[in-house]
Amino acid sequence: LILLIFDLSFLRPPPAFAGGGQIKRILEVLRLLAKTAIIEAPNLSGGVSVEVTIYQEPCWVLEAAELVYGLVNGISAEKLAGKGPYCVPPEEVRRIQEAVCAGIDPGDKLVQFYFRGVALEGLAGRLSCLGCALLYSTLAIGCSGTDAFAQAVKEAWRRLQETGFRVNGIDGFSLSLEAAQEGEPLSLAGELAKLQAPPLYQMQLLEVFTAFDRHLDRVIALLRPVAEALPAYLAPWTGAIPVLTEQWSAFFHSQAAREFFLRRARIDGDEFLTLEIAFRFFSPQGSPGKYSGTLRRLSIHMGVGTQPGLDEPNPVQEPEEWELTALRLLANASRMEMLHAMMERPMSGQELAQKLNLNSGTVFRDLNSLYNARLLLVESGSGRNCYRLNLPVIRQIVDHVLHYLGDHT
Repeated sequence: LILLIFDLSFLRPPPAFAGGGQIKRILEVLRLLAKTAIIEAPNLSGGVSVEVTIYQEPCWVLEAAELVYGLVNGISAEKLAGKGPYCVPPEEVRRIQEAVCAGIDPGDKLVQFYFRGVALEGLAGRLSCLGCALLYSTLAIGCSGTDAFAQAVKEAWRRLQETGFRVNGIDGFSLSLEAAQEGEPLSLAGELAKLQAPPLYQMQLLEVFTAFDRHLDRVIALLRPVAEALPAYLAPWTGAIPVLTEQWSAFFHSQAAREFFLRRARIDGDEFLTLEIAFRFFSPQGSPGKYSGTLRRLSIHMGVGTQPGLDEPNPVQEPEEWELTALRLLANASRMEMLHAMMERPMSGQELAQKLNLNSGTVFRDLNSLYNARLLLVESGSGRNCYRLNLPVIRQIVDHVLHYLGDHT
């Protein structure tokens, strides 16, 4: 969760004779300020008041990314919609996605390259993808416009390169980064090699983060038509943002606010002086956050499915569709035999077919299904793909099912 968030140094007063570029930035700042609600939250820390900024417009690029990610990976409208009084109903999510993504071919090679999900070892939740890894590398949630968002993310990446950074991990949204110690010799390739991610995906991450601006421009170009079409379609729901803002503002003045962040964000209010929030409408049960220790700033892309307050612990969620698919795939003797064979070492489809005396076409089809269900990890070697068992995810699926059925041991 730790990332050096881009600073807003361009808010400094401009010189008396500002050029055209500076005037453009001043106008952007004024537009941004007009779309924010700023409050003081005295109960978030042990005595110091925290400044909270709640943006009154969604980050359209990230909303567009969720729709395209869902389209490419077959995420259901119900999952993209979430549950709650401020969530977009599933049938409307489906209608909006079909309309704004009409120009996106989910089978296009470029779309697949950036948004096809990759299973991570031991991570049973959201799949990782290169496009989201770029977009969520910093939470530029204060930039609702496409160009402003792209510029902010690029500036953040440049600052990280200047100061040096360490890669602490990876999740379904992006890399977890923190500033390196002064003089600490680090390389991007070395940092990515430490991740629990398939080697091929590590190589792809290295490729896109090495040429960060070029790849970000490609992703933005793919998403721009979607992002620009979304405001009109989402207007009935974004109109509720002022009401949401009032609810969160009242909550931040309550005594429960500090405990909320300890439980939900695992961070104490004493650790940050500023908090910024923008609301997300697609995949709204998730609320990715980034913490900047240098700036003492916490940024949260707050899903509208998250309600202010310390509710009772959520009931155990029923298994998701991909988990049920995984269970169906496991209920087959040949596939189980394949999985058992891949426990010893990564194997190619041809090796599996020969070892188990199975039809090669059936093996390759099953490998693709098992990989899509997150039961396998893929490695590339000697010009071919090799697969190995993603055993931690299988354990998580089984544990989830047992927990759902009442086994709380």
